[in-house]
Amino acid sequence: MNIKAVKLNTFAQGFVSSAYMRILFEYLKNQGIDASKLLNEPTPDEVDRVLIRYPLQRWISHLQCAAVRLGDPLLGLHLGKTVTPAHFGVIGYIFASCPTLGASLLRLQAYQRLIQEVEQGGLEAPIIDGSDLVLRWPAGSSGGHGRLHLEFGIATLLQFSKCISSKDVEWKQVSFIDPEPSSLHAYRDFFKCEVLFNQAATSIRVPLHSLTVPLKKPEPILVALLERQANEFLNQLPTENEFVMSVRRCITSQIHEGEPELDSVASKFNITPRTLRRRLDQCDTSFRVLLEKIRQQLAKQYLLDPTLQLSDVAQLLGYSEQSTFQRAFLRWTGLTPNAYKRSV
Repeated sequence: MNIKAVKLNTFAQGFVSSAYMRILFEYLKNQGIDASKLLNEPTPDEVDRVLIRYPLQRWISHLQCAAVRLGDPLLGLHLGKTVTPAHFGVIGYIFASCPTLGASLLRLQAYQRLIQEVEQGGLEAPIIDGSDLVLRWPAGSSGGHGRLHLEFGIATLLQFSKCISSKDVEWKQVSFIDPEPSSLHAYRDFFKCEVLFNQAATSIRVPLHSLTVPLKKPEPILVALLERQANEFLNQLPTENEFVMSVRRCITSQIHEGEPELDSVASKFNITPRTLRRRLDQCDTSFRVLLEKIRQQLAKQYLLDPTLQLSDVAQLLGYSEQSTFQRAFLRWTGLTPNAYKRSV
């Protein structure tokens, strides 16, 4: 997909999972709206690619654009209600395969970077307050994260809990940092509990007894396998600055079309190839290093797909010859692609 370079403002720096964009595109399609045309955004991959992420500010802008087009100020809630574990791929299946709702919620903090990552306002460590568990996100509208984004996140968490739990889940309270809307009815009807606004933080309060609710399909062996994969994804998440991360996304978007070229990537940023080299050098990296890392990460994901032949993987990674891909993979990992597939 063709991810454009975006300059994030200082109030909403961060990234969200590509699952967010797929959910929005699917929702708009069901409303009879061409999301690509409305949002000026290429259709995201249908298959979850954990390491593909979107700038938070662009996601927020798309939500706002969609809400205006639909005339729906409660889009965050309505969108969240459509979420299923399948939308989030590996992470969704980890949450759904835990023994209880409490075990699932406690994994939320461990893997939140694979769902969304913001410089400020990430999920704090869960705390026990009397007979309740409290999940708290300290920043909100004052941090520029946007009302629709926050409401979508909390609505998604509730919908997700409903999808995976074997019986109805009870929440005690939902708190938002945003100003109180003109009517609370829709919020109370959606969350089925007390809903507060103008609070110091966005949070949810869940009775401890709700945490013991068993899930529909607990699979402890599967959880262990998926968590190893998720932990590897966490280790692969970029720690570079904003510019380098934007270059990574641009390279990724061009790989499926063939060998990404430095000149074509530079043109996407409206800078010269020489300037691109210099700025990457200032970040202690290079175009070739980024391309190699991206190819290696994507190769490991594609090799886990039993429907893809080695020739397909080579083509998806922009190699003109399968043998070239095989030599590169052996150089990266010390294993042939087939040996790697057997090892995992």
